[in-house]
Amino acid sequence: MEKTLFFFEKPSGLYSHPAKDKTQMGAKLLEEHLVNTSFLAQKFASEKNLPLCTTDFLVQISKFTALLHDIGKATSFFQSYLFDKKKSKSRLSRHSLLSAICVWGVLSRLIREGKIREDKGFENYSAILAFFAVLKHHGDLEAAYDMAFIGEDDIDLCYEQIEHIDKSRFDVLVSNLSTFAEEVEFLNVAMLREFIDKAKDSINCFRRAFRKLNDSDMKFFFFLNLLFSILIDADKTEAIFGTCVDIPKLNISHLDVDRFRKSIFKKENFENSIKALRDRAFEEALSTDIYPEKRIYTLCLPTGLGKTIISFAFALKIKNLAQEKFKTDFRIIYSLPFLSIIEQNYNVLLQILSFLNIATSSDTILKHHHLSEVEYKTKQFRKSEKEEQTNDEEAFNTDIAKLLIEGWNSNIIVTTFVQFLESILTNRNLNLRKFHRIANSVIILDEVQAISSEYWFLCRNLLQKMCCHLNCYIILSTATMPFIVEKEKAVEIVKKEYYFGKTCRTDLFFDKNFSDLRIEEFAEKFTFEEDKTYLFVLNTVESAKMLYELILQKYPYLEEKITILTTHIIPKERLKRIEAIKNKNYKIVISTQLVEAGVDIDFDNVIRDIAPLDSIIQAAGRANREGKKGKSKVTVVKLVSEKGRLFATEVYDSILIDVTKNILEQYNRKISESEFANLVEEYYKQLAKRGVFETSSHERGTSQKFIEAICQLFYTSPDSEQVAIGSFRLIKDEPYKVDVFVEADEEAKIIWQRFVEICNIKDIFERKKRFLEIRKNFYDYVISVPKKDNIPVNFENMILYVPNSQLHDFYDIKTGFKTKGESYYSF
Repeated sequence: MEKTLFFFEKPSGLYSHPAKDKTQMGAKLLEEHLVNTSFLAQKFASEKNLPLCTTDFLVQISKFTALLHDIGKATSFFQSYLFDKKKSKSRLSRHSLLSAICVWGVLSRLIREGKIREDKGFENYSAILAFFAVLKHHGDLEAAYDMAFIGEDDIDLCYEQIEHIDKSRFDVLVSNLSTFAEEVEFLNVAMLREFIDKAKDSINCFRRAFRKLNDSDMKFFFFLNLLFSILIDADKTEAIFGTCVDIPKLNISHLDVDRFRKSIFKKENFENSIKALRDRAFEEALSTDIYPEKRIYTLCLPTGLGKTIISFAFALKIKNLAQEKFKTDFRIIYSLPFLSIIEQNYNVLLQILSFLNIATSSDTILKHHHLSEVEYKTKQFRKSEKEEQTNDEEAFNTDIAKLLIEGWNSNIIVTTFVQFLESILTNRNLNLRKFHRIANSVIILDEVQAISSEYWFLCRNLLQKMCCHLNCYIILSTATMPFIVEKEKAVEIVKKEYYFGKTCRTDLFFDKNFSDLRIEEFAEKFTFEEDKTYLFVLNTVESAKMLYELILQKYPYLEEKITILTTHIIPKERLKRIEAIKNKNYKIVISTQLVEAGVDIDFDNVIRDIAPLDSIIQAAGRANREGKKGKSKVTVVKLVSEKGRLFATEVYDSILIDVTKNILEQYNRKISESEFANLVEEYYKQLAKRGVFETSSHERGTSQKFIEAICQLFYTSPDSEQVAIGSFRLIKDEPYKVDVFVEADEEAKIIWQRFVEICNIKDIFERKKRFLEIRKNFYDYVISVPKKDNIPVNFENMILYVPNSQLHDFYDIKTGFKTKGESYYSF
């Protein structure tokens, strides 16, 4: 791989980055960095074909923004700082403001002279948006109103900086830049001064304009995010590679997935109604037309009917049609709510690719979440001495792997809702870097019901605008489709009524004999059939532990046939138990909501402590998935704490529970699975009547406040009460919890020792790099517990630590962390 794209016969003697040994020898020329970054930014922009703006306009703005984004490094202050071994920071060595003013000045002039044709709707705004991108390209975006403020001190700083620019070197620098973009040949130190003269008044005019901004179309938000993302990705990529990272094209179709599906089902030695429904659903989905004006598609099917394979195949169908229509590559982003199901669905996609003889390297399919391994591998094809084609795997070092993963350099991205949505609704540099790769993509949101209802109105608006501006397609997949999108604005991939009407694997009972019982009373009353398997889904860790212990007391002979799953058990052990459950090693499983949605497990009977109705239906999907067991029973119970309070209300909004209870009581009989779709529809309608879902008629609810922040480019706010884009969190922080590392086995001892050694490394960058190498394995032993619980040793004020020698005091191998009895909930 080439390390640079452009060379210059007469170097300016100005540098952008030092050599690895921090000396001038081997340092990177400033013109080399600027031109290479501009080339990359142009390439990234040229790959986009968006309704937001013309490709030519985006390319031109990106080109000049990147070409001048570090021009402020030409000062003697920065050049001295660059080779200062002590790296003594000074305000004078800063370069972002001067660079931003230069970008604003050059773009304004080129637009005024007609050398860049500004798209309609962006009149006089694109140059200032580029100013914002450069101003913050080493940090995080702030409110437009604040970024557009230039004070007297800022102006004075810029004047002093240009007084310390070597004019002859600067002229050589500009001459070299002009070989790539002749439009900037007019630039010199005197012109920089002219830009500064005009900057304060002109840019502050935009400050007043942004104060009144109410762009309901969100185009400025998407354009700034896109430009910022292209710039920082090009900048970081150039700093490490010098050139672009080539991603091989993925040439497979939905018909290839059909071949995989048929090969898998041939191995099944049974023929029943579920298999027939699964076949029909796949065939119906893949015969559904893709409408040019329709960008949002919904896949609502009963559990166990193959939504993962169908949604992926349909995404490929959209992808290939879109690539042909728009003459650019599309990627697939497969997003899921929980880490517990990411591995499962990721492995399904790996199986499909492997069956098709597609290299399952990182540039083909990439898994990305906050605990994923920092590992990036590509397949290098070569001919052996015998002229037979072989393929070798190339693994990149941790720094490069991190860059490639966080930049989503792959055809298929498998990620979490948190990672996906917080790469759009954020002000953070790290998260926004991959934003431009969301453009031209087919996005699958699987188990979409897991998104909190308070964000449905926000997601509805955001997804529609993403389709409109970023040329995206969206597939929403679930067995319990929420009211996130308006029916008339989405296309149903299959007719859900048919499939729900034909499924008869389970009957749902709201058993009044098990209402308002304490755990002890419930355990005493409940009886097991000898030849049946049981899944209990409870609402809190405390209630799950209590039931587990009570059942063991009552049936001690079942000790080897019963297990428990909660977040108080280390992740490594949880995954091990889920695999054992899939292999049917247990008769009884007691769990919190960990297994409620998406986890491919199967039981004869499911017992669910009362919860929102969509959660109950999801839990019911863990019973009789293949339809081989006649009719299975799903029982809803109401369990209460010692104080008589429903465990459910410690977890969920009481309105959700009240509506669920009312609906189930109205039926007052067993409810067949064929009625589930209507049941869920009625549930959402009643919640809408109760005002649970925010709509456009609501007055400034949470979603509406975020929409206003987006329209006003309100990325940050000094007021904690004021909603800002950067404050969005899909999963709210849990300040009452703390992380604990549990030294549960010999491997944990080794990992902890490595962690301690890493903590002793003085260089912060080396420390972070070394931790990335063990991060996944480290978090295999980390759990979150309430602060007021059985608190172990605090290691260096970083993390609580349970040494193996004290394991018995804090951790039970079977039930997990030992608590003091607090009642709480965690996924």
